[in-house]
Amino acid sequence: MTPASPSDLPPPRNPWTAFRRQHLFDYPAPALAAWVVITGCGLLALSWALWHTLRLPAASAGPVLLALGLSAVASNFALKLPRSAYTITVADVFIFTALATLGPAVAVLAAGVEGAIGSWRTSKRLSSRLSSPAASMAAMAVCGIAFEAAKAGLLWAGQTPEVATLAALCGAALVPFALSTSSLMAMMALKRGLPLRPLAWFADASWLAALYLGAAFAAGLVHLNAQRFGPAVLIVSAALVLGLVLLLRLHFRRQEVERAVQETQLAEAQHEAALNQQRFSAAFSHAAIGMAIVRPCGGILQVNEALCTLLGRAPATLVDQPFCSVLHAGDMALFRRHAEAVAARPDEAFSMELRVQGPAGDDLWVAVHCSQYDDPGGNGPCLIYQLHDITSRHLAESRLHHIAFHDGLTDLANRHCFNERLEVAVEQSRLDAERRFAVLFLDLDRFKIVNDSLGHMAGNELLREVAQRLGTCVRPNDLVARLGGDEFAILLEDLHDPGMGQRVAQRVLDALSQPLAINGVEVVPGASVGITFSDLGYRTVDEVLRDADLAMYEAKAGGRGRVALFDSAMHEKVAEKLALEGELRRAIGEGQLSVHFQPLYALSPYRLIGFEALARWDHPQRGPVSPAVFIAVAEESGHIEALTDWMIDHAVAQLAQWQQAVPGGAQLSMHVNISGRDLGRPSLVTQVQQVLQRHRPTPGTLTLEITETTLMGRLDAALPTMRALRECGVGFSIDDFGTGYSSLAYLGTLPIDSLKIDRSFVMGLHDKPQNVEIVRAVLNLGRSLGRQVIAEGIETAEQLATLRELGVPVGQGYLLSRPLRAEQVTDLLAVGVDAPVSA
Repeated sequence: MTPASPSDLPPPRNPWTAFRRQHLFDYPAPALAAWVVITGCGLLALSWALWHTLRLPAASAGPVLLALGLSAVASNFALKLPRSAYTITVADVFIFTALATLGPAVAVLAAGVEGAIGSWRTSKRLSSRLSSPAASMAAMAVCGIAFEAAKAGLLWAGQTPEVATLAALCGAALVPFALSTSSLMAMMALKRGLPLRPLAWFADASWLAALYLGAAFAAGLVHLNAQRFGPAVLIVSAALVLGLVLLLRLHFRRQEVERAVQETQLAEAQHEAALNQQRFSAAFSHAAIGMAIVRPCGGILQVNEALCTLLGRAPATLVDQPFCSVLHAGDMALFRRHAEAVAARPDEAFSMELRVQGPAGDDLWVAVHCSQYDDPGGNGPCLIYQLHDITSRHLAESRLHHIAFHDGLTDLANRHCFNERLEVAVEQSRLDAERRFAVLFLDLDRFKIVNDSLGHMAGNELLREVAQRLGTCVRPNDLVARLGGDEFAILLEDLHDPGMGQRVAQRVLDALSQPLAINGVEVVPGASVGITFSDLGYRTVDEVLRDADLAMYEAKAGGRGRVALFDSAMHEKVAEKLALEGELRRAIGEGQLSVHFQPLYALSPYRLIGFEALARWDHPQRGPVSPAVFIAVAEESGHIEALTDWMIDHAVAQLAQWQQAVPGGAQLSMHVNISGRDLGRPSLVTQVQQVLQRHRPTPGTLTLEITETTLMGRLDAALPTMRALRECGVGFSIDDFGTGYSSLAYLGTLPIDSLKIDRSFVMGLHDKPQNVEIVRAVLNLGRSLGRQVIAEGIETAEQLATLRELGVPVGQGYLLSRPLRAEQVTDLLAVGVDAPVSA
């Protein structure tokens, strides 16, 4: 009977019940009783050992700790026996040495240390991590008692102390072997419902008895030599044993590596031999190869009997017929391309696999080899074809082909499969314009959100559900593929109605707009779809996918959840974007960019405290270019690093000038926006350090702003850079706070100085009462974390009054001041920085 799952049982009423359900749920009653007895005996042995050890003289503390430490170190130096799954340690040598030298109590503790480390290394079950050291300690306690009794008996019998010690130690060594291994193996047999077989146990574990005896004998010799020559023998012996173990580990490890290499080479040789055998068997089994000589015009000149047998036709029905007539209609176009290439170049040849019509009208797969043949009968340069029946092999390969050409998660066609099928469709359309096709390229709109919030397993479930829904939107002969990630593509062939592609796309949107439940959360997949048609005269697969991809991005740019049909204007947009990238690169170098400064004000008392630097681009031909446009272009093209360096240099230079020129301006601050890509590059620290050394603003007055979502998405890469900049006196501010997904645990430890409340919350203060509570919550959070709070986007006097009433200390916005040119800021500063002003 299978034990009930812990989650199916009622809540536990006491700690023991909870522990048993969590860690001993698969232990039947006999095994549970055995576990309790073993663990209880181990606890009694541990208590007894601790009691006696603590009563030892203070001078024994050093040897006791040394014995326990050596046992722990030796336990970590496990030797894996070559060509086996067993590992051994030499910790038993130190345990028996402790028994002979320091007494049973210390030996019990050492056995517990060795058992705990060994079980921690080999098992993840807490039940095993408790029972194994408990069995070791209980067995060693009995061993210690047996050792003391045996030693006393031998001394009473007249043996010398040395003989008595060595003989008693070796005899007692069999006690922990018998008790610890037999008890644990018996418990595991009870757990698995197996009968107890002492003889089988002894046969399987007899080698362990030899190890125990060897360890006891070595420990006895070490102990006797230490008594004769002094305790230094113990140190030398311990070092020697650990050194030997280390050398053996290195030797065994090298053997394992060599064995692994040999087994890999052997496996590869066996695999290659198997392949060669398969090739030989195939060649031997199909020695009769069909052959045909074909005239330059494509008509069959001559055939052999093997070909007639293969096709199930008489020679008279084949001669003078086009060779393509024996082929499957779907393979003719590709075959003709190869045959034309061979006919045009005398040295060319080709081999391919295609289908022919068999005797029963079924399709046979054949391997075809074609080469030039000069016909002595005067028919000119002919082609000779060799056809080999590979139907059975192809069936086996088709199963492997399915694996290689299909996505393992969704069982849809993968990118390779889609490209091959699309290549055929492109060729057919090129030869016959009536063979129209369409490609739908779609990308899920919310996949990243699901993946990040619910986990990869939920993301995989979403992808499988999307794959099933896509299959219901197309015809049986259409191809649905997953190209990678959350990108899918659909190939629609034999389109007689151009509107069919858009109807399929709409069916896809409708299917993916229906919600599904994942981990108890309702999710709407959603997608953006781009379409392109073969009417545009495509010649390559890359051209088709490029245009479908452009159309998909156009759909996303239009608001997601839409269908966009490709047109040539999209190419123009891409060209325009590339041109803008080049012009931006020149603008950064030629000084077309400028910096405007939006003042930051303390709201109570109302005074100027700093600025936020904003990039502006006045293009010579285009006029002013929106920052949202050229900053996005900079991030996509990689120019954002140069733009950030230029902004920091100009902003800090202007700040230093104002600080030195304006009375009371030394504490003016400057905020500069940076991107997540900037925080991930090590050169940012060096660049900022050089700027600060060159312009020498007041320390601590430069603050770098990064959006909440960008920071949390690049946290691991950003933290080293942020800490290095913090050491230079640079502050950090989280921009657009409240719109991302910051972790409160991270906020308390991140090197940030201020939080900027996103303008969407400020603008809705009077329309949305909940925004007031959001601002209040951010303000309280900032106060509790010791971070300054800044409100941005203040545009009305009512917003300003509410923010002051809430206690927001700093603000910026068009109501207070629009972004200003540097000369306008100079006029603003002429009235003095510290003088309060009214607003």
